[in-house]
Amino acid sequence: MIDPLLGLGALALALLTLPAAPAFDPGPSPACPPDMRLVSGTHHDEVQHVCVEPVRGGRATRCFAYWEGITAEEGPATEIAVCMDQFEAPNQRGARPLVMQSFEMATAWCAERGKRVCSEQEWELACEGPERRPLAYGWRVDKAICNSGKAWRPVDERKLGASGEVARREVERLWQGAPSGAHPGCVSAFGVFDMMGNVEEWVASRRGRRWPGALMGGFWAKPWTGCRGTNDAHEPGFAFYETGFRCCADPRPARGAAPDGRGGSPGSPR
Repeated sequence: MIDPLLGLGALALALLTLPAAPAFDPGPSPACPPDMRLVSGTHHDEVQHVCVEPVRGGRATRCFAYWEGITAEEGPATEIAVCMDQFEAPNQRGARPLVMQSFEMATAWCAERGKRVCSEQEWELACEGPERRPLAYGWRVDKAICNSGKAWRPVDERKLGASGEVARREVERLWQGAPSGAHPGCVSAFGVFDMMGNVEEWVASRRGRRWPGALMGGFWAKPWTGCRGTNDAHEPGFAFYETGFRCCADPRPARGAAPDGRGGSPGSPR
């Protein structure tokens, strides 16, 4: 007879060695422009995962692997349907993502294009996918899948805060980003790229946070930052060498649908 504890340990080891579920891009939706992807589903304010590989670093302990397939969803639920840019601004495959962007700059940039900054909840759902995974690409941190395994470089904040060429050169010295879409496996189940690593993305904060904007996804030197790793420490004018964003927009109504979504044309009998 197999010892139950040994059996459980063998099962856990087998789960940890399984490859992450393959990521894919489902392609464009009629509800969204071709360079955006439809993100839809139920978002819960809280999720819990079982960490099976905690790693101590300095004063913090971070999780590098989770028990696959186990997610507890808690708190208020919200139905979400949103069109999201497939890539970080300027939303072009192969382009260099914008950095040194504040929440205020992101809001203005998106508005100029008839869009808006994504909400924190929309971003979380797009990252987690239907399986509610803790990482956009799966259950175990893999520094090679996304641009997230770079070594941190000390920042000269005096130069970064200067104007003109001095600041530009410091940003260039610190830059370790990758062109959008350069890591083909770094895509969520909804087809949204680079949500882990690369540049940190501004979102509109959920209710109760101190500032109207927050940062999501970590950047190229934070491989452990997951879909719920919100950084809400900065005021809306804050910009740094690795802060960027992507935009969202409301989906187009289905053909033949009334403005209230019940079908038919405006003024038709209900």
